[in-house]
Amino acid sequence: MKQMYFLIIVLICLFVLAGCSQNSPKSKKVLSYQENSEIIGEEKEEIIGEISDTMYESIDRSNAEAEEIVIGPLPREGEEITPPEGRYSIGISPEDYYQSGRVLVYDEEDMLLIEALVDGYYGVSSITVDLNGSHTVYADGIDELILIPEETNSSNELTAGISEVGKDIEPGNYSVVTDSEYGMGYLEIFEEGEQPQVFEVLIDPLEPDIDVELKEGQKVKITGWNGLYTLQFEPQF
Repeated sequence: MKQMYFLIIVLICLFVLAGCSQNSPKSKKVLSYQENSEIIGEEKEEIIGEISDTMYESIDRSNAEAEEIVIGPLPREGEEITPPEGRYSIGISPEDYYQSGRVLVYDEEDMLLIEALVDGYYGVSSITVDLNGSHTVYADGIDELILIPEETNSSNELTAGISEVGKDIEPGNYSVVTDSEYGMGYLEIFEEGEQPQVFEVLIDPLEPDIDVELKEGQKVKITGWNGLYTLQFEPQF
C-alpha cells in the first residue's frame, strides 16, 4: 500500500512539473520558434541590440541629391563616407566577388543602423538601405565600395538591407519563402512604439514557411550569410 501511495505522489509531481514547464519562458521560446521560427526573449534582444532612432524615419525617395559613389582603393583600416540623402544599393564590384569585408551604417549619434558581411560566397554582394544625409557608411576588408542610387519599386521580393512597408512592399499578410538553395539569416520587423519581431531564416529547406503581417510604415530588415540574399513574400488570402 505504501508503494502505491508513493507511486501516486510521484505521478502527481510529474504532472505538476509538466504543467509548470509548459508555462515556463523556455517552453514559450521553443513553441514560438517551432511554430513560426520566431525568436523571443534574451536571444532576440541580443540580435537586435540598440535601435537607431533613424530606423523609423521615412526619407525622401526622389533621390534628388543621391549620386553614384565609388570609394577605393580602401586603406587597410577602412574608410567612411557620409553620402547625400537617398536610397542606395551599397556593395562590392564583380571584381571583388572573392573578397570579404564589412559594411556598417551609423547614424549621427554613432548608433549602428545595419551591419553586413559583403562577400560573394559567405555574405551578400550588397545591401539596400535609406540614407538620410547624416548617416555614415563605413567599409573595410575590400578594395572598392560602390554606392548606387536605387529607384523605389514595390515588390514582393525584398533583398538584404532595410525596406519600408508601403513603399517597397504592400501591407498585408505573407508567407516568407526563398528560392535560395542554402544560407541563413534574420528577418526583423520594426514598428515605432512596438516591440520588434525577429525570425530566423534557415534554408535546408526553409520549412515551415514564416508567416508575417506587414503594416504601413513598418521597416523590414534582412541580414543574410552563405548565399541568403533575397526573400519572397507570398500573399495570404
